[in-house]
This record gives sequence, C-alpha cells and structure tokens, in this order.
Amino acid sequence: MKRLSFLVILLCLVCTASLSAKESSFRIYKGVRPMGMGGAFVAISNDANALFYNPAGLADIREKRISIFPLEVEFGQNAYDIYSDALDVDFDNEEETAEFLRSYIGDYAHAGVNFVPSYSKPNFALALIGTFNSNLQARNLQSPRLIVETVTDAGVATGYALSFLDDNLLVGASAKYIFRRSLDEEYTVLDITTEDFEDRLDDDTEDGSGALLDIGLIYKFSDIQIGEKTSAFQIGISANNFVDNDMGDAQDIDEHIDLGLAATLDKWTFALDYVDLFNQVGDDEDMGKRLRLGAEWAVKPFLFLRLGLYQGYPTFGVGLETKNVQFDVLTYAEEVGTYSGQRDDRRYMMRLGLGF
Repeated sequence: MKRLSFLVILLCLVCTASLSAKESSFRIYKGVRPMGMGGAFVAISNDANALFYNPAGLADIREKRISIFPLEVEFGQNAYDIYSDALDVDFDNEEETAEFLRSYIGDYAHAGVNFVPSYSKPNFALALIGTFNSNLQARNLQSPRLIVETVTDAGVATGYALSFLDDNLLVGASAKYIFRRSLDEEYTVLDITTEDFEDRLDDDTEDGSGALLDIGLIYKFSDIQIGEKTSAFQIGISANNFVDNDMGDAQDIDEHIDLGLAATLDKWTFALDYVDLFNQVGDDEDMGKRLRLGAEWAVKPFLFLRLGLYQGYPTFGVGLETKNVQFDVLTYAEEVGTYSGQRDDRRYMMRLGLGF
C-alpha cells in the first residue's frame, strides 16, 4: 500500500511544476516554438508566446488564431527510469528506499505538463496559464535524501501592442495574474517511509499570488539587399515580471530585462538573445547561461524546422501547423550547474494542439 502511495506522490510531483534552485526561474512559460530556437525570441515574438517574451511582438501578428487544447508533455532523460524503478520498491522498507535513492544519487528527474490555451489576433493576445513541471534529485550516498523542488502556476495573461513610424517601431505591454504553489524541501529515508509523508508534503507546500507587468519594444530596420534576396533586421528589448513579483510564501518570480536581435532571409529566421542584462536572476553572472541563439526554417507553409543553442547546449524542434492542428516535438538541455557547460539535463517535449 505504501508503494502505491509513494508512486502516487511521485507522479503528482512529476505533474507539479518545478524549478531547480540552479535553473532559470524567471520564465513562467517557455513555449515550444521559442525553445526549438534555443530560447531566442525577444526580437521575434510574433505569436501568443509574446505574452511571455516581448509583448511588442503582438503588433506583428498577422492573423487571428484560437488555440483551445494545447497540451505539452515534457520529460528529462532520467525521469522515466526513476519512475519505472520505483514500481519495484517497497517504500515501507527503509533499506529498499535507501537503496533506491542511492542508485540515483546526483541525477535530476524532470518532467512536466503545460496547458496554455490562447486567443491571438493582430495587436492583441489572451492566454490562460497552467504550468505543471517537476524536479527530483537524490543526494548524499551515506545518508540518502530526496530533494523536491516544485512550482505550480495557474493564471491569466493578456497583452496589447501598437506600431508606429510606418510600422517600424512596435510598442507593447502585457499583464499576468499568477496563483502559485511551491515546494522546496529535503526529505530523509525516514521521512519517506513514515505514514504521514503525504500530509508532510502538503504542509510544506507554500501558496501565493501576484500581478506582473511586461513592457517591450521592437524596432525594424530598413530591408537590406543580400544578392538577389532581401533581408529584414530587427532589435527587441523587454522588461519582464515587474510590479508585484513577490508571490507571498511561494517562490518569487524574478524580474529581468532581455535584449534580442533577429533577421529574416527568404524562408529562414535567425535570432540571438542575451537575457537578464543586469544579472537580476540568481546569484551567478555566467554569460553562457544567458545566451540564446536559434533559427527557424519554413520548409512548407505548414512545416517548420528549428534549431539553436540554449545555455550552450543544442536544441532541435519540428513543428507541423495547420489551421486546426498543431504538433511539435522538441529537445533541449537545461544547465543545472552554476555555469554553462558544467552539467546539463537533456529534456524532450511534445505538444499536440487543436484550434482554429
């Protein structure tokens, strides 16, 4: 019975949003398309993802779109193995529980489910926010402990943007109201094997809410002729998560200012971002963790290939988009160390969306 109870808890944690203390904690929602491009999206932001990257891009949306069931599922490279092995463990038994944790000392188990339906049209977007992800980590070989770090967000976001100077200057703002639950605790084998572990988890979870404001600019330069093709360049800057980012007892949401460059050439879009210009997020100042580089190739009007570098690690994505169906697959890696290149956690995501 305890085995089933622990597995239910583990599954719930896997479906409850989390961010490692060493991970970026300022993006409420990353988005499949931006992450396929290495997270470089500040100077593009021409879809509903602008609500989370740069609201000025809402003025660059070309058509109305309603996404009513965009389900995203994400797993880290170790999550499946840890959950599968947990099926054979008796969590009433301290020795078995300790051995299970020892076999995964130092490994991250990340997983998540995101549900962010949206309505977008030129200059405007509205989205409901439901992000559910998790990180688990076992530490201390001699006396194993389970680190549980979770954040669950639910809320609403809306934004509006206008264009000026012959549509070359885009200016926008967005607002979000977030309800947050977070858990950041360390549990011993004795904690896990006690009968009231579920109650302990519930008691340790903190609640909070807050209103956030983003503002952004995008400037489009005159087209440049490259051979027989015309290339368009633009620069974007955004200030995110300002006003009321103190989430009460729950984990706060960091404010940050990001800068991006983008260029389009034929069917290609290229982008480069430097996020958190003033080192407002976390304790480190590592440049590699803040660089984003990406590209998107429109193979067909409905088929897109994406690649990039996120925190120094490659990202790859494929998107199939019609008026009624969206399907994407993506892989990227998150830096879980203190500097780029120290320690990555490779992750895989799939999105299936319905809309019109």
